Amino acid sequence: MARAEGVAIRAHWWAAIPERMLGKAGSLARQKTVFLLSVFVPIMSLFLVIRIIPILLILLASFTNYSLKRPVTRFVGLANFMRLFDDPRFVTGFWNSVEFVAVAVPLEIVGGLAIALVLSRKVQFEGFYQTLYFLPYILPTVPTAIIWRWIYAPGNFGVANYLLDSVGLSHVGWLTDPKIALLAIIVMHVWKQLGFFVVIFLVGIKAIPAEFREASAVDGASAWQSIRRVDLPLLRPIILFGLVWSTIFAWSVFTEVYVMTQGSDVSAGSDLHVLSTRIYQEAFIFFNAGYGSAISFVLFLFSLMFVLFQFKAFGSE
Repeated sequence: MARAEGVAIRAHWWAAIPERMLGKAGSLARQKTVFLLSVFVPIMSLFLVIRIIPILLILLASFTNYSLKRPVTRFVGLANFMRLFDDPRFVTGFWNSVEFVAVAVPLEIVGGLAIALVLSRKVQFEGFYQTLYFLPYILPTVPTAIIWRWIYAPGNFGVANYLLDSVGLSHVGWLTDPKIALLAIIVMHVWKQLGFFVVIFLVGIKAIPAEFREASAVDGASAWQSIRRVDLPLLRPIILFGLVWSTIFAWSVFTEVYVMTQGSDVSAGSDLHVLSTRIYQEAFIFFNAGYGSAISFVLFLFSLMFVLFQFKAFGSE
C-alpha cells in the first residue's frame, strides 16, 4: 500500500512540472508563456539551423582534409590553418579584404550620413533624390557588375577611358592595373550600397524631435554645432547599425570582385582575390573544402572581431 502511494506521489510530481513551468491552466501567466514559447522557439530553431550549425560544421571541416571529390575524410589537426601562413594567395586575399573594409566602410558611412543630413534640411524633390540614391541598391548585383566592367573596359571601349580621352587625359587600366583595380571595384561597391545608408540615416534624422534643434538654435548654436551636438549623438545607435552592416558586407564581398575580374580580359584577376573568392576557388574549383573551410572560419573570426570592436567603440555611452 505504501509503495503504491509512493508511486502515485512521484507520478503526481512529474505531472506537475508543466504546470509549474507554464502556470495554472487558463491563467494569464500560462498564456503569456505559451505565446512567448510559440514565438521564440521557432525563431531560435531557425537561427540554430541556418547560422549556428553551419558555423560548427565549417569549424569541424577545417580540421579535416574534406574534399568534394574524395570519398574518405581524415582528421588533419591544425594543418589547414598552418598552411594559411605559407599560402601567398591567402595572404593577398586577406590584405585585399582588409583594404576593402578600410576603404568601403568609411566611404559608405560618412557619405551616407552626409547626404542624409543634406536631404533632411527640407530639400526640394527630396523623394526623387531618395529614389535616385536607393535605386542602385535594389538593382541585381551581377548585371550591375557587368555594366561597371564595361565602364572600366580598356581603351576607348570603356566609358571611363572615353571620358578621360575626351578631356585630353591618358587612359587608365581600371581593372588591369593591380594598384588601382581593387579601388575601382570598391567605388562600384560603394556606389551600389550608398543608397541604403542614406535611407536609414535619413529615417533616423527625421525621428529626432524638432524641439531639440530649436532649443540649440535658441542657444545660438550654428548648423554644424547642431549636427555635432544634437544629431550625431542621437544617431549613435543607427550609426552603429550601419557600421556593423557595412563591415559584414565588405568582409564577405564576392559577386562584384568575381564578376569584374573573372572570365574577362582582365590580367590582374589573380591579384584581386579577396577572402570570399579564395574560399570559392579552394572549395569549388580545387575541391579542397577542408582548406576552404579554414579560410571561411578565419573570415568569420575577423568579421566578428571588427563587429565587437565597433560595439565597444560606439555602443557604449
